[in-house]
This record gives sequence, C-alpha cells and structure tokens, in this order.
Amino acid sequence: MTKSVCLAALFVLVATALGGTHKIPPGEGIATVQIPDKWQTKEQGELVEGISPDGAVYFLIIPVEHRKVGESIGEALRYIRSRGGIVVDSKSLTQRTGKFKDGDAHFASWKGKNETGAVEIKFVSFAVAPDELLVAAWWGAPDALKKYQSELDKILQSVRKAAGEKAEDRQ
Repeated sequence: MTKSVCLAALFVLVATALGGTHKIPPGEGIATVQIPDKWQTKEQGELVEGISPDGAVYFLIIPVEHRKVGESIGEALRYIRSRGGIVVDSKSLTQRTGKFKDGDAHFASWKGKNETGAVEIKFVSFAVAPDELLVAAWWGAPDALKKYQSELDKILQSVRKAAGEKAEDRQ
C-alpha cells in the first residue's frame, strides 16, 4: 500500500510540473492557457508560469485586478526581476497599442541583463471578456526568444475565456 501511495503522490507532482492546460488564475480560472507538454509549469498565487525545456525562456500570465493593468505589469516585473536576478534598463521601455486575438491590446517591452548577458522582457495586456483582462509576459536572452518564438506564439494564441465564468461570480 505504501508503494501505491508513493506512486500516486509522484504522479500528482509530475502532472503539475509538466505542461498542459492551466486555469488563470489557478483554481477559479477566468481563462485557460495551454503550455507545451515539454515545458515545466508552475502555478503560484494568481500566476501561471512556463519554463522552456532548456530553461532559457520564461512565460507567465496573470489576471488584472480591477482594470489596473499598470499595477499588474509592475507586479509581474517585480516577480521577473526577483526570479532571475535581472536588472532592467528603465530607459529601454517601448510601448505600443495594437490588436491581439481580435481585440485591442497594449504591448510593452524592456531590455535588461542578468549574470549571463542580455535579456528582453515582453508584455501584452488584453481582454478575454469585456471586464476580464490578462497580462502575459515572456523573457529570456534575445537568441533564446527567437528560438522559442513559435511556441510562445502558440501559448499566447491558446488563451481562452474559461467556460461559464463571469467576473461578478468571483466577487
């Protein structure tokens, strides 16, 4: 019996450590995102994080609370800086508005560096429903971002509103 309990516990740990479909935020979920099976995933607080198989590229997605996109980007940026020892060049900020998933979106990016060299940090904020906004961020060395661009695009395009959830249901 001890072996079966240990195997079941190991299966649960492995299942949560691999890619797949994840609710954003974990648990209640206003949206879902699909992260490739080979990527390691982590659900922490309200964020879902994915890490490329070689650990060179990171992706995270979080819900925006009370339409405060700037605060959510700030929270994500603090998390990113604490996670990888990244020093962000605040003067490198570039911003633009555009379309994403058939809706309006705001894009922002910064350049920075860590102990191994140059790092690019990119953000997009967008709505999955009229009052349900998300912020996605991805970062890594410029060459690593190019290597994983196709997978990052698929991750971003996989984001969907969770079935049956409404903003007022979570208040």
